[in-house]
Amino acid sequence: MTHYEVFLATLIKGFDILLCVLVFARHLQRRLPFFALFAATILVTNFGTTVVSAYFGFQTRTYFYAWWIAVAATLLTRSVAIAELCSDVLRAYRGIWALAWRLLGLMALAFLVHAAIDAKGQPRWVETYGLTLERDLEVASVVILLAMLFIGAYYHLPLDSLQKSLVIGLGSFCAIQFVSSTVLRDSVLQYISSRMALRAQMDHMQDIWNTVYIASSCFCIGMWCFALRKPLPVSAKQPVLLPAELYPALTPQINLQLRSFNDRLVELLKP
Repeated sequence: MTHYEVFLATLIKGFDILLCVLVFARHLQRRLPFFALFAATILVTNFGTTVVSAYFGFQTRTYFYAWWIAVAATLLTRSVAIAELCSDVLRAYRGIWALAWRLLGLMALAFLVHAAIDAKGQPRWVETYGLTLERDLEVASVVILLAMLFIGAYYHLPLDSLQKSLVIGLGSFCAIQFVSSTVLRDSVLQYISSRMALRAQMDHMQDIWNTVYIASSCFCIGMWCFALRKPLPVSAKQPVLLPAELYPALTPQINLQLRSFNDRLVELLKP
């Protein structure tokens, strides 16, 4: 490894260690256990792949499998952490959360199927499927987090500083990863098609991807560490709702507004 690669590897591991120390020092695992698991997974997979590469080398089958296991574990725990964060923000509103988790499940299934269809017929479809699924999950994560921010802003849902930092950090990380994974996927497909002709280009793109990954990871983890520098804020209280007897009186007005909105859409969508 070059001095630059050693510096990047040391930098990301230092941020990973700091994040895990702060997560468990602030007892975040009691409130967001899956985010704590995600933080621990990042640390373990980074150290694990480093050990495997040191003993077996980067160009071995062992490192190949270790890298894919690390990617799968990170994607899985991050996806669950995002779902948990949505629950933490929306669980006080049972109706909204009941709809949200169903949409999350349908979206996850749709992206799994899309990745399988996209990889079908490609040489070495396992790698293609993994890279396509990673790209699709990045898109889904960004859409989910943006939708949660939009819902929170529209309905004036209270988000504390920690929730905002987690949402912005995860969203930024997923957006950057989407761009880098898309470029990497295209380079991998070209390399598979032309083999050694594009080997130098493939190695160059891998170096760029590693730099982008580490820079985005340090930015997001640094944001989370900054949010965790102080004790956790008190969880938002249950929202104050209107008395139950008022809802029947409000229902006709809501239905009238929905009907008016529907009529406007019909007019706008006329050919």
